Amino acid sequence: MARFVFGVLIATVALFQAAFFPAVGLLEITPDFVLVFLLIWSSSHGVLEGMLWAFGVGIWLDLVTLTPLGTHALALLPVVAIGGLVSTRLFRSGAVLPILTVVAATFAYHLVQFIMDAAAGEVLGVEAFFRLSLLAALLNALLVPVSYGAMLVFERVMPSRVS
Repeated sequence: MARFVFGVLIATVALFQAAFFPAVGLLEITPDFVLVFLLIWSSSHGVLEGMLWAFGVGIWLDLVTLTPLGTHALALLPVVAIGGLVSTRLFRSGAVLPILTVVAATFAYHLVQFIMDAAAGEVLGVEAFFRLSLLAALLNALLVPVSYGAMLVFERVMPSRVS
């Protein structure tokens, strides 16, 4: 049941992130809730499950944003790997490690997207890449307490196993 509800949650968050936030236009760089939720989920449930979620939500984001199929799914794989590396120690270690982990995951996500864009012929300067990645990483770091609190409530409310 928890996986089903998480699937609905992350699909809804992805839809808002891809369609609603850019349409409102409050910020030029939108927060990446999907990245943060996926990082938290893969750190607590393992890399294999995180990769399955990354593939599914990545394809969903590709369909919603009309980008080439597989772009977001490939870019989310390093996020899952980073979440798996820190596993459950991520949020038990204090406030600094989760923020640094989200910053590293955001840079990895943007680096994969930068490489895929460069391979497709869309050239973006390295300075612009670092500037955009840094701003996105800082914005995602602000999401960590809120997102982790939401995931903690989600884990407590939803039963993990039904006997």
